[in-house]
Amino acid sequence: MPRIRLAVFDMAGTTVDDLVDGVPLVLKSYSDAFEAHGIYVPMEVLNEQRGRDKWTVISELGGDKAPEIYEDFLGILNANTGRVKEVGGASETFRFLKERGVFVIASTGFPAEVAEAIVEHLGWLRDGMIDGWVCSEQVGASRPDPAMILHAMRRHGVTDPGEVLKVDDTAKGIEEGLNAGAHTVGVLTGTQSVQRLDSAGPKSILWSVAELPGYLSGKGLI
Repeated sequence: MPRIRLAVFDMAGTTVDDLVDGVPLVLKSYSDAFEAHGIYVPMEVLNEQRGRDKWTVISELGGDKAPEIYEDFLGILNANTGRVKEVGGASETFRFLKERGVFVIASTGFPAEVAEAIVEHLGWLRDGMIDGWVCSEQVGASRPDPAMILHAMRRHGVTDPGEVLKVDDTAKGIEEGLNAGAHTVGVLTGTQSVQRLDSAGPKSILWSVAELPGYLSGKGLI
């Protein structure tokens, strides 16, 4: 079994705790933005969209009001990026991988301006925890398309997808990893159930990214 050379981590729900006042920021931002324009989308529908490019979701559900809804959605997100925090164990896991020569990339369906603000707020690049980040807006494709993973592979000269680890808390993100041919692991720190994640077919499902060092060592992947 190939050893991991590149690890691609989802942000919100996987490595970023986006709970603000007890509510997932992404879901609340969707809901508030839609309702401001007279559109009610059930929370279970919004939850199923987690992991996807945000403009893609709003354009599909918002009809001709989508541009205005998206603008409101971005406003809510940008006003709260300084309130998110890291999922417990994320930096320790990043450090574990970096010390073993693994490239670490954060990936997200957030727009670039939001992703950059969150990474800056958490200090991941500044502190050398990650090698970079990528968002679906930059690559022009939404999960489960594997474009973000393929972009990270090209950036770091990794040609064998078997040497890539993908970690995500959503079914769409797991499908993205499998579509890239990566070793794909689900985590339960997001809002989707273990049953939903398992239905996407990951190699394993862990409680959180904090368990990854032990998992990778035990599997001989590192």
